[in-house]
Amino acid sequence: MTKQKPVLWTPGFMLACIANFLLGMSFYVSMPTLPFHLVEQLRIGEATVGGILSSYVIAALLVRPFSGFIVDRFNAKHAYLAALAAYVLFTSGYLLAQTVLAFVIVRLGIGLTFAVLSTAANTQAIDIIPSVRRGEGIGFFGLMSSLAMALGPMFGLWLMDHYPFELVFQAAIGAGVAGLLVASLVHSPRKQRRQPATVLSLDRFLLVRGIPLALNLAVIGLGYGMLLAFAAIYGKQLGVTNTGVFFTLMAVGMMVSRGFSGRLIDSGRVVLTTNCGTAAIILGLGLMALAGGSLLYYLAGLLAGFGFGVVYPAYQTMMVNLGSHAQRGTAVATYFSALDVGIGVGMLVAGVIASRLGLASAFGIGALLTLGAGAMFAWGLARDAAPSSVLPSPPVPADGGER
Repeated sequence: MTKQKPVLWTPGFMLACIANFLLGMSFYVSMPTLPFHLVEQLRIGEATVGGILSSYVIAALLVRPFSGFIVDRFNAKHAYLAALAAYVLFTSGYLLAQTVLAFVIVRLGIGLTFAVLSTAANTQAIDIIPSVRRGEGIGFFGLMSSLAMALGPMFGLWLMDHYPFELVFQAAIGAGVAGLLVASLVHSPRKQRRQPATVLSLDRFLLVRGIPLALNLAVIGLGYGMLLAFAAIYGKQLGVTNTGVFFTLMAVGMMVSRGFSGRLIDSGRVVLTTNCGTAAIILGLGLMALAGGSLLYYLAGLLAGFGFGVVYPAYQTMMVNLGSHAQRGTAVATYFSALDVGIGVGMLVAGVIASRLGLASAFGIGALLTLGAGAMFAWGLARDAAPSSVLPSPPVPADGGER
């Protein structure tokens, strides 16, 4: 007799997904529009724009390891709500910023708060998700971010074209407030993350076993940062009339792949799934470099989105399962630290390369770097990371254990 799987779509998980969607809307509605605002209002070059956009990474990296420690030691929901409220306040700073320095300060504040809230939100979701459906649950939870990535940039670009730019920032603030209200309604199981009272060590802040995997993920994240920061500007250079469609197609690719990749990961085919996803990213970035018009430009977004939708939940699942139950927050923080580095450096590097060689060259270099990361995973990291990612969680005491 086949054992019935535990329910995934509980009220708590559904509310957590809705809150994640609203947070994504708040973040992505200004992502493709902010570069236009900086160029038109402040009259600065692409290299400086890349620096401003990536400045949040500096703050995020300072606090991200500690965010995992905080979540593991204290209540994930309380950390989530406090950080989300602070994020909304810093996002409101966009309305007051008028100089490069002011925008950098706002981005630094967003980095500080986003590091904590994203770690806490994902840890809370993982606590809600049954362990035997972890890859599937992480995939659907991330799917909400993909949906926000589809609607947010398109909505933001539409607002920019039809209304004063301040309305874009107001929309970001409104979505953040709505996300805060929904997140306050989430009831998740309170997990007791028991850790021995020992002297603090590196493994309390970063998952040491996961560092090689995290470094590889950071390289893959370079291409994602390049696309987020400069795909819209590149589309305008190519003469594409509606660059918002690029982000919609990129998100469609993510949503399609997340719909089935989690089940493949949970069934033990994580290496094959990851390799296929990485190949799609390489192809997408390569097509961006070769694009001469809208057809290849849009196809590149679809393929890259499909690849990232596969790779991200696969790496997060492997990272979480490399750590113990007491290190969930630390594992999630390590995963997001890798993404912070990759996306931030990708934005910065793309701006520098674009100012000298053009954006096509930047995307081409991103494809080559992703190819190297894919080869490193397939032939160096998969053997160590994959076995742990498909094993069931070990039994733990009922008062603080797995579901």
